[in-house]
Amino acid sequence: MDDPRARLRDFRQALAQLGDVLASTRDRQVMVSALLQTSTTYLLATTGVFYVVVAGSERLRPMEQVGTPAEIAGEVTGGLAGAASHLGTAVLWPDGEQAEPTSQEPDPGGAAMAIPLRSGGHPFGVLAYYGRAVPFDEDDVHAVAILVRQAETAIENSFLYEEAVRLSLTDGMTGLWNRRNFDLRLESELSRAVRFIEPFAVVFVELDQMKGVNDRHGHQAGDTVLIELARRLTEAVREVDVVARWGGDEFTLLLPKTGLPGALLLAEKIRSAVGTAPFRTEAGSLDITISVGVAAYPEHGTSAKELVAAADGAMYRAKAGGRNRVEHAVVGDTGQAGEDDSAEQEPGGAP
Repeated sequence: MDDPRARLRDFRQALAQLGDVLASTRDRQVMVSALLQTSTTYLLATTGVFYVVVAGSERLRPMEQVGTPAEIAGEVTGGLAGAASHLGTAVLWPDGEQAEPTSQEPDPGGAAMAIPLRSGGHPFGVLAYYGRAVPFDEDDVHAVAILVRQAETAIENSFLYEEAVRLSLTDGMTGLWNRRNFDLRLESELSRAVRFIEPFAVVFVELDQMKGVNDRHGHQAGDTVLIELARRLTEAVREVDVVARWGGDEFTLLLPKTGLPGALLLAEKIRSAVGTAPFRTEAGSLDITISVGVAAYPEHGTSAKELVAAADGAMYRAKAGGRNRVEHAVVGDTGQAGEDDSAEQEPGGAP
């Protein structure tokens, strides 16, 4: 512990090992595990624990542990790790005066230290080390801080990457999957259905009189209607179903392991959920209805393009047939528009 050259060599080795891992993955758990293992080994601590901050509380939940004892510690409130999280700085024991390990933490069996890990300027977790034969000092804090800063940068980049992926696959207004992700999920479901000889259904939903909402009540009211429709669609389906915004006032649903009868029942449930309760907007309560088209695999198509066209065509037949109704696809549906939006009336009015 007292040989400066050996300590510098060990630190450089730890830094290189951590850098290799951080450069090879975007998995935060792998990053944290590498940071904890590397730093615990470098510090010669018998136990290292990474505690993640429980959102909206001062509690810390253990996510990763190395060394002894093998059993992972329980949740921590206060103590050495809690003090590091609260203060936002390294806390040492027994030399420090901010706090000492509690019974919720592993038995220190020697010196202990905790240092916070941050992401985006906010506490992300705490690295805690227990059971070193000699006390921790400022050189230890400085060395671990360098390792932590390197990991914090990689962790922050992983959050940014995830957000970029999320934005590329979701609709910014409603939070639903966007058309691109729906297409990906549809192709995946089609492959699964072909492999296991199982049905599934595609449902197209379009708001009736949406142009009237925007023209008479403003686009802010129109946006509120779209967001509320997204909520009602999501509440009406199963967890395994996919709800996406296709574009404009059109939404799509993907229903795995669902044949035409089941899809039609769900479509009627959705139509009722929309049409029986007014939508509250800044312009007042609006009566909103939808037209719904349903297509099922394999009877209405055996490719993604065919199924989308069939469901889209059924939806336009529902609009042409008077709106506020459900239609199922027939062979030959092509998705051609069936009415002129400019002729639509205000919600609640006569067509």
